[in-house]
Amino acid sequence: MRNRVTDACARALACCGFTRRRHGILLQPEHGWLDLRLSDEGTSVVAEPVVGVRHRPVEKILVATAGWDEPVACVTLPVGGRWVFPAGGDLVAVADELAEVVVVRGQPFIDRWADWAALRREIGGLLPEATRFFLLPAVALADGDRDRARALIAEESARLVARDDKYAVAYRDYARRFTRLARGDV
Repeated sequence: MRNRVTDACARALACCGFTRRRHGILLQPEHGWLDLRLSDEGTSVVAEPVVGVRHRPVEKILVATAGWDEPVACVTLPVGGRWVFPAGGDLVAVADELAEVVVVRGQPFIDRWADWAALRREIGGLLPEATRFFLLPAVALADGDRDRARALIAEESARLVARDDKYAVAYRDYARRFTRLARGDV
C-alpha cells in the first residue's frame, strides 16, 4: 500500500519535477526533496509530508563524515496537514490534494533555499539543535571556508568534552572523520 501511495504522489507531483527516489522519498532534479513521512493507520496509509532542500556538496560531506544516508536535506519544512490514503479508496484524489499543498507551501520554500548564497548566509537560524553542528561545518566546508568549518567542529567538540551520551559519541566520530576530510586526508 505504501508503494502505491508513493507512486500516486509521484505522479501528482510530476508537474514540479518530483520523481520517486525510494520508499516515501521524492526528489527534484537539483534541490527539491520530499519525505512523505508515511505511517500505517489500520488499513490506511497516512502522509505527513516534509519538504527540504538538498545541496549536493553538503550531502556528499555528510554522507562521508556523519554516515548519513542520501538524500540529505540541508533544511526542511513540514508542509502542514495529514493526508489519509484509505485502502481501496481513491489514492489519486488524495495525492492531488497533497500535491496542491506541496506546490503552494513547499515549492516556495525549496525555491528560496535552493539559492546557495541565501542558504549559507542564513542557515544558522534554520537548523534544529540536533543537526546544527553537523550541518554548519559541512556548509562552511562546501563553501570553501575550511577555517570556519574546523572552528565550528572545535566549538561543539569542546562543549561535549565531558559528555558520553549517544549524541556526544556520534559527534566525536563525525568530528574525527570531518577533520580528516577538511585536511584533505581522505
